[in-house]
Order: sequence, then C-alpha cells, then structure tokens
Amino acid sequence: MSALWFRAAVVGAAVAVCPGTAWCWGTAEHQQIGRTSYLEACTQIAAAVAALKPPPSGIATRLEVACGRNVDAHADIYGVATALAGDYLANPSEFVSQAGAWRFKSNKSYYLLALENSEHFNPMSTRSWEDYHGKAIEEALAGARVDGLDSVRRFQLALQQSAFADHFLHDSFSAGHMGFNRTASSAAASKAFHDAWNARGRIVVDRNGDRWVTFGDGWLDRPENESGLRHVQDAATMSVRNVIRAFVFGERAPDEELALWRALPFMIQAPEMKVDVVDLFTRKDDSANRHMVPLVTTIRPARKDTVASVCFWSAAPFSNAGDRVAAATGGLDLAVPHVPAQVYIGAGGTLVEPGGAHSVVVDTGLLFPLGIGLSGLVSVQLNATVSWLFPHEFATVIHGEAQMNLEFGNFLINVRGGLAEFLPHPRTGWYGAFGIGYTFTAAGGGTI
Repeated sequence: MSALWFRAAVVGAAVAVCPGTAWCWGTAEHQQIGRTSYLEACTQIAAAVAALKPPPSGIATRLEVACGRNVDAHADIYGVATALAGDYLANPSEFVSQAGAWRFKSNKSYYLLALENSEHFNPMSTRSWEDYHGKAIEEALAGARVDGLDSVRRFQLALQQSAFADHFLHDSFSAGHMGFNRTASSAAASKAFHDAWNARGRIVVDRNGDRWVTFGDGWLDRPENESGLRHVQDAATMSVRNVIRAFVFGERAPDEELALWRALPFMIQAPEMKVDVVDLFTRKDDSANRHMVPLVTTIRPARKDTVASVCFWSAAPFSNAGDRVAAATGGLDLAVPHVPAQVYIGAGGTLVEPGGAHSVVVDTGLLFPLGIGLSGLVSVQLNATVSWLFPHEFATVIHGEAQMNLEFGNFLINVRGGLAEFLPHPRTGWYGAFGIGYTFTAAGGGTI
C-alpha cells in the first residue's frame, strides 16, 4: 500500500508541474498513422478478394465487416485506438471497461503510463508489438471460424489487440526511442535524451538493407522526415493488414509477417551523446559516415547533463541551534566528461543568519549518482558541496548529503539531508534542503 501511495504522490506532482507533452509520436501522429494504415490495408485486402472469382460468401461477408461501407469510420476508430493504446490505456481490455473510460479523461493515468514507459522504447517496443500482434491474429482467426455477432465480437477484440501492437510499432520507428537503455536511465535523463534525438534524427537500417533517416515527436509530416514517414506508414499498414487478412481469409500469412519483421529498424546510428562541455569544443561528425550498430547492443544508459535548479537550504551546528543559517540559491549541474559525476555551481543569498545579517552565497560541489528506482521516477545521489558566505564570519559551510530526486518529464523535485561543518570556527552540524530542477540536456547512450 505504501508503494502505491508513493507512486500516486509522484504522479500527482507530475500533473501539477509538467506540460502536456508526449513521450513518443504525438497523439495526432499516432491517429494519422493508424487511420491511414487501416484504409490502405483494406484497399489491399479488397483487391485480393476481388481477384477471387467469385469470392466465397464467408470471405465476402467478413470483408464487409472489416472494410465495407463503413470503412472510413472504422479507420477513424482504429486511429484513435492506436493513439490511446499504451499512452492512456494499460491493456486492450480497458477499451471497453469502466477503468478505461476513467483513463480517457485522466491526466494522472496519462502521466503514470508516460513516466513508466520503458516498453515504448526499442528494442522492448518491438517485443511488445510482437506479443500484441500475435494475440490480435489469434483473435482474428477465431473470428473467421464463427458466424454472426460472435464473428464481429472476435474481430473487435482482434482490433483492440492490434491497436496496442501498432502503437508500439509506431514508437519503434521514433528516433528518440532508440540508442540507449531506457530501463537503466532516470526519467529526466530519458526525456531529455529522447527529445534531443527526436529533433536530430537517426540513420536506421532494416533487415532488408534499406537505409533511411527517421525523426520523432512533432516531425512526422516535416520534409526532413519524408523517408521516416514512409517506412513507419508501410510497416503499420503491413501490421494491421496481417490482422484483417487473418479475419477475412481465415488463415495466417507467415511470409507477410516475416516481411514486416524484416522492415523493422535493426541497425542504427548510435553515437554516444557527448556532455555539453565537450560538445562545445568538438567538431560534429558527418552523421552519414557514422558506424551502424545492431539496435539491441545499444545498452548504455542516458545520464542527466545540464540541470538548472533552485534550492532552499538550512544548516546549524549541533552545539548551538541558534547559529542556524538558511539560504536560497540557484545554479547549474554540469556533467563531467568520462566521470560519473556532475559539477555544481550556484549563487544566491542568505535568508537567516546569526545576528540578522545577510550574505552572498556561492555554492560549488560534486554530485555523484548512486542509483534509480520505480522505473526511473526516483533517483538517489551523494553530494559533496561547499557554500561560501561573503562577508559573514561564517565564511564556509562544508556539507555532504544524500539527495533523493522525484523525476517526471524534465522536472525534478528533490530533498536533501546530511552533515555540515562550519568554518572558520570548526563545528559539526546538520544540513537539509529542498529544491526544484529542470533537465535541459542528457548525455550517454550508445553501444558497448
């Protein structure tokens, strides 16, 4: 129960501060791909049925159910379903459940699924597609073996499974969903890494040897993503066509299933994303000449690079609680090249000092990540920081503390606690802080 309460608190905070941005293709983009793929699949299936002279009555009846006079409405429904699947609904049964109806309108549900979304990232996304796609074909075949309303009901169940499958299929072609280990990365690092690669684009190669450039969220219809759009649209069409074909003809098409498998991203351009400090002084390589690697070998996690934060901290010696110092500071966390640490530089002023004076505060320190939990929603780090106070006699507060971050999107909320040493008159005491941060960039990723 306590774990559920904690997750609810995290999601509630995310809803309060996070903008309504998606982690994969935007909702409208999923709808567009899903609708277009359904219409094109029906056109191709109808042509195959028309080639039968005459088509058996059962096949003609099932074609009318799937692709008949209401095909435009069915395509609209399918497009919406692919957009809702995974981002708003946790499983296909929620399309027709009371819980699903609640999730449609719930920002909390959206953020919960969006924040804990490792299965939306390749190669896990292709595995999710395989699972749901296989179930969709099984339901479609079951629908072909029965008649009347039972047949219709089975086909609707098949489309619900297929909508989930195709949502993850769409994600598999998104540039920001490749090239790093989402499971081992914190939520904020993943979001920043995801956004950067969506805009930069990646070179992708499938098992047929076809090579193209794909982008991500918001880039579906841009000229730069012309080849990316064509490949994801063709794959989505093949996917839903497999399901409709199984229903209409009552048989699987193994060759078509393998053709779709060969069209999925397999090799990708996956350079390590350098930290900002290094990237400023290095010449960017021509991406067309970068080495291509198998997607499944890109197992290095992303790490937070540049983080802006504000912090309210307080410290006091154990020997005299009245000598408490409280301050407000703002600064930047900057990743250190080749070292699993970040440099912190900040400045601000004291709010409380002994005697009522006020000082300028300059913070410097090193931040060492320790680990993540709850699918990256929580990260823990160890800080070693010095706060320099000018011109007060409490010239220096040296503090070491543990910090826990709640991460949602690019945002961080953190709490800190530890020990402090007061100089120039040495006294040991306590240190506590509360802060809010925003992750601008991420580094890392790439292959081993």
